[in-house]
Amino acid sequence: MLIRFSVENFRSFKDRQSLYLNAVKTCKEWNEENTAVDVGIRAVRSAIVYGANASGKSNLFIAMQRMKSLMLSSVDIDKKPNLLFGEPFLLAASSITAPETFEIEFTVDGRHFVYGFSLMLKGKSLEDYEIVKEWLLEAVKNKMQPCFFRERRLLDDGTASNVIDIDEKRMPQGKGLEQRTRPDVLFFTVAAQFAEPTCQMISEYVRLSFNVISAVNRQGLPEFSKSKLLLDAEMASRIKKLIADADTGVKDLTVGDNGIMMSFHDQYDDAGAVVGRTNFVFIYAESLGTQKLFDLSGTLIDALHNGRVLVIDELDAQLHPILVRHLIELFNNPKTNPKKAQLIFNAQSPDLLGYKVYNETKGKKITRLRRDQIYFVEKDNMETSKVFSLIEFKKSDGGRMRNDASYDKDYLSGVYGGIPFPGELISREEGNADV
Repeated sequence: MLIRFSVENFRSFKDRQSLYLNAVKTCKEWNEENTAVDVGIRAVRSAIVYGANASGKSNLFIAMQRMKSLMLSSVDIDKKPNLLFGEPFLLAASSITAPETFEIEFTVDGRHFVYGFSLMLKGKSLEDYEIVKEWLLEAVKNKMQPCFFRERRLLDDGTASNVIDIDEKRMPQGKGLEQRTRPDVLFFTVAAQFAEPTCQMISEYVRLSFNVISAVNRQGLPEFSKSKLLLDAEMASRIKKLIADADTGVKDLTVGDNGIMMSFHDQYDDAGAVVGRTNFVFIYAESLGTQKLFDLSGTLIDALHNGRVLVIDELDAQLHPILVRHLIELFNNPKTNPKKAQLIFNAQSPDLLGYKVYNETKGKKITRLRRDQIYFVEKDNMETSKVFSLIEFKKSDGGRMRNDASYDKDYLSGVYGGIPFPGELISREEGNADV
């Protein structure tokens, strides 16, 4: 499970900012439903991020994808250097020459790790960077122990060099690989590609179980869902049920030998009785919302089935708030999510904040999301993005927000921040003077 993601000096993030998934002990609501325990750590099953346009919400998810890409592809051994690049915060002169830092804390296969690295631009080109620090820590008896630690050190002759210290007891097969690690390549990637067991296991976890979906590019998602329709009868049944349960009117889906997907709808007589079915070419006949739901369906169900971490930029775009609620419930319900999958997404619609359900423990209706599942991103007057949770927010009297508060109304009124403050978008001279 994902416990924490941190980023510093990347895009709109100047200072270190973190998204925490570990459950806050003082937050008691929906403990059995919305949280799960792995390796003794209780973490939330889902998290939602709110913020104004251009606040940095998407940048947070882009940072996650950038870290994943660097971990998996920072080197193509014996072929060519990677084509990834640095993106420091550019609105402060001091940040351009400061390190970009990414760090992730997670559990996998009954073990608890923290992995991170810092890279720094060497010249004016964004592609010209080097790794100046890198570390992998594992929790042993509740104490973090280094598997390896890398840093740029000044040598006695005044030159700088990357030094990698490896714990040979924890990573005996990693010894010697430091000699194969270029300054612009992660040692982690080299170790994984040379089958060092710990790094290889983590690499497979990141590749398969830490998935970030862009709001502007769903490339590969419809193909994945289609492949499940064709090749996996159980997954096909779940995909069809998800589409049908969303009240789309689609009763069945098929993929022909030509790769074209057809959707089937009931036909009715004048009295409203079903008399048969007719089919349509899915991509032409179905709404954009139905198409998006199908594109996501295979990945959503795969995440639930295998306990993966799924990060989706603008999940609520093109989808009705009630449908989005249903998707969140799939993750927040231990019955539909026994493998402890996690859903992290950002959204614009405040409806999710206002959705309340009767809670037997509390004896009243409270918001279906816990306060430690709700995050906000906003920019300060220097245009740096800040990340904070509702559980951290304090009212003017110093008290915490109640779990039965009207979060949606408070959010839109600017109580928590994270909303836009538009100027006069159309002046009276340019628009209607009577407006």
